[in-house]
Amino acid sequence: MSDPGEHPDFSVLEGPAPEFTSQVRPGGLPRAGRAVESAADWLADRIEDAATWLATFVRYLPARLLRVGLTLLAAAVGALKLAPGAVRAARPGKGEAKVFLRQCARRGAFRTVQLALEALDLIGAPEIFAFVWRMITRTSPLTGEEIAAASLVLGPRALRYQDVRVAEGGVLRWIFKRNGGRAFATFHTVNLPEQGHHQRSNVEIVVHEIIHVYQYERAGSRYFAEALLGQREEGYGYGGPEGLAAAAARGKRMADFNREQQAQIAQDYLAALRLRAPIDPFEPFIEQLRQGWI
Repeated sequence: MSDPGEHPDFSVLEGPAPEFTSQVRPGGLPRAGRAVESAADWLADRIEDAATWLATFVRYLPARLLRVGLTLLAAAVGALKLAPGAVRAARPGKGEAKVFLRQCARRGAFRTVQLALEALDLIGAPEIFAFVWRMITRTSPLTGEEIAAASLVLGPRALRYQDVRVAEGGVLRWIFKRNGGRAFATFHTVNLPEQGHHQRSNVEIVVHEIIHVYQYERAGSRYFAEALLGQREEGYGYGGPEGLAAAAARGKRMADFNREQQAQIAQDYLAALRLRAPIDPFEPFIEQLRQGWI
């Protein structure tokens, strides 16, 4: 630190500017240094991603094994329950064979898809996807505001918020041009367009997609197929606060809504909180969501 009583001598800056030889490139070295530093940062991020992949795979492996076991058990129980129906359908003249076969095909297809997705979970497919996805998009952790908003809905310990990433840019620009700029979640990643209603500044949309991450942690990769099916069949609508009050009176639970409806209920609950609107119709369903009863 210089003495404040002294005045710096600027005379060394007077005179003609020094000439540099062809072997001295003051601009080139800093540029090269920045390029090397960027490459090192990229490599460090990929090593961190690989470590995260391994840690996440180990952390969720017991739950994934349990899901496969429960699916196989459910398939076996379902097959036993179908046995009386098979006997009735085999009787001549009853006309039940076609109906029975359609039911078997539908249940069998559902269990097959469910088991296939759970098998992909077992080999770490979500973690492999995340590793690749983070190389072709721009990802960042959740902000404090986003975690606080999600915590208002789910609670502070509902999921590992530090594992969640928000992806923007890269290959997503091409995707959002084709899906109308609609945000979506892939396992532990929330994918958001850089512009439009679903961009990151819309924290309620971010929370909607975090609910899908929460569904993934509770149900595994099959949540993704269930969300797509929900979009095609019932959609996002659930009747609003009045519909929730009527649903509660009929004994309906959060688990009875499809995956998109669940996320929409959570999104609307957050909006009501922020607007200081009545939240009574939402509360029983949000409590079930927090308990993981989905």
